[in-house]
Amino acid sequence: MFSNKKNICLLAAIVSSFGSVNTVIAEDVPTVVVSATRSQQSSLTIPGNIKVISRAEIEARGATSVAEAINGVAGVHVSDLFGDGSNASISMRGFGATSGSNVLVIVDGRRLNNIDLSSPDLNAVSVKDIEQIEIIQGGAGVLYGDQAVAGVVNIITRKPQAFTVDAQLQTGSYNRTRLVGRVSDKLDNKLSYVVSGESLRSDNYRENNEIDNTNLLGRLDYELPEGSIFTEVQRVTKTQGLPGPLTEAEVEDDRRQPRSFTDFVDEETEVARLGIESTISEDWALEVELAKRDFESTSQFSGSPYSIESNQLEFTPRLIANFPMKDGQAIVTMGVDYLDADYETYSENEYQAKAVYLQAVLPISDRANMTIGGRKAEVENKSTSFGFTEEYDDSVSAVELGVQGNINPDVSVFVRYDENFRFAKIDELSFATPGVILETQTGESKEIGVEWKVEKYSASMQVFRLEFENELAYDPGADGPFGPGTGANVNLDPTLHDGFIVETGYIINSDWNMNAAFTYNDAVFDQGANKGNKISGVPERQLSLNTTYRLSGGFKTYAEAIHVDDHYVSGDDANLFPKLDSYTIVNANLSYQWDEFMISARINNLFDEEYSSTAVESFGSVYFYPSPDRSFWLMASVRFD
Repeated sequence: MFSNKKNICLLAAIVSSFGSVNTVIAEDVPTVVVSATRSQQSSLTIPGNIKVISRAEIEARGATSVAEAINGVAGVHVSDLFGDGSNASISMRGFGATSGSNVLVIVDGRRLNNIDLSSPDLNAVSVKDIEQIEIIQGGAGVLYGDQAVAGVVNIITRKPQAFTVDAQLQTGSYNRTRLVGRVSDKLDNKLSYVVSGESLRSDNYRENNEIDNTNLLGRLDYELPEGSIFTEVQRVTKTQGLPGPLTEAEVEDDRRQPRSFTDFVDEETEVARLGIESTISEDWALEVELAKRDFESTSQFSGSPYSIESNQLEFTPRLIANFPMKDGQAIVTMGVDYLDADYETYSENEYQAKAVYLQAVLPISDRANMTIGGRKAEVENKSTSFGFTEEYDDSVSAVELGVQGNINPDVSVFVRYDENFRFAKIDELSFATPGVILETQTGESKEIGVEWKVEKYSASMQVFRLEFENELAYDPGADGPFGPGTGANVNLDPTLHDGFIVETGYIINSDWNMNAAFTYNDAVFDQGANKGNKISGVPERQLSLNTTYRLSGGFKTYAEAIHVDDHYVSGDDANLFPKLDSYTIVNANLSYQWDEFMISARINNLFDEEYSSTAVESFGSVYFYPSPDRSFWLMASVRFD
């Protein structure tokens, strides 16, 4: 199964050489989870799996991007086009090239997903601003709606609690320099604030891939007698060269060479948010958020200029009820999601999506809870290009039903059924087969899982099936706007996504823990000309191992190994071309904490594996995006409270 077993053995040797372990027992800290009900809840039991990556885990990894923070998590596959997190996509449940449209990424409830086919910009969130990352495995069509097909990644940011000053300086391979600053305080007059900034400059691994990224954020909170109100503004700018993909021969000749010396992208994003949380009564609370995102992009692809201007307005009010029942606490969430957008490129688009939803988590015994819910959503899209106007309107409903129960204090099980959907994106509609109107993607998700947890050991397993009648994807061989066989976005023949996830953990003591996860995805065509073929871009197997170890004297180590199986390159749904090679990479981080100061050193791709995490088939040829070789980051930080 592994092409590079020696890397795993070397990782084990590294782990075993760390020396003696302290035996201090850690105190349990309750985890507050937001994603299960779109509101803060502690000790919530729902049917499904929510993985929480804490701030402490992110720091232990030495992660400097969201992509580094979640790579290797059970059930998650990250494809990082350039290795710097700037063009990374998150895949779950067996999605390949369309993963950026089938995994919903949100920041404090605000969508990062776009109304076009571009993946969410994970670098729009500075790691220094993150409190925790919550990952919902599986569909969440009722609670989150459009694009929450394979899962949801909810990034929760740090809220001001007390006077704190953070500063970081990072340097390393490819002339990388990263500066981060953050100041926050909670004042006596009920006001609190956060001001943070990040600047990243790097030449990156390949030629013509230089990046200059700036992220500025400000937040102001005011405490009300029965709640709080906040406002937040953010500005993100990015300029980056685009080296393009290479043929296999070009990769063999020089992995770092570019296909283009002139292609680039220049982006600017401005975000403004306003929100209120209010306790209406003993049982009811109101949460309202209004967010505006303006995006401008100027770029050049294959020598041709391209520009985008997008303005999005998002309004998400919801009511949350917490009330006692005979066997426990019930939680009812009801709300409205409204999105209005203008999008201009070679066409002018007016996009509007509206939805209402209701979810209830109800105790049905002292050992079991039931989750039931429903959503009604509709979309209106009006596109004008070259003097012609087309309208695309559709509506869809989704339901969910699940039960979670505790067999005993150590073992819990769940079963879950969820309907999910994805509306066709703006550029999918405009680049379809002439005369064909794309249908909304709808699917059914079925899951069953079990978790066993005792003082030091934990193990879990989830088995899932997703069924789609009209999955949306790009077919390079379809009849397109440029003629027969030139490629177009299509509704695929019926598809099946089957698989399972096994995860284990062992806490040796409060200073040392080890985790392993295995993910299996079998994504295939169920009918049509490609019946029985694998869906392209989907690794069938993925294995990850990681360990965190705290040495005496303020030192902490982290090491991980990630193996990704070989798979058909994106676009090769006919399974005609050779598979993209499997790869195994090992990353490690060593940090030293001394009072307010911390120094960390992270090595990515420790054993210098030559691999490509992404390859595509286009017009009968395969093109590769070579991933970086061994790279090294050194970071110094200080925090004053």
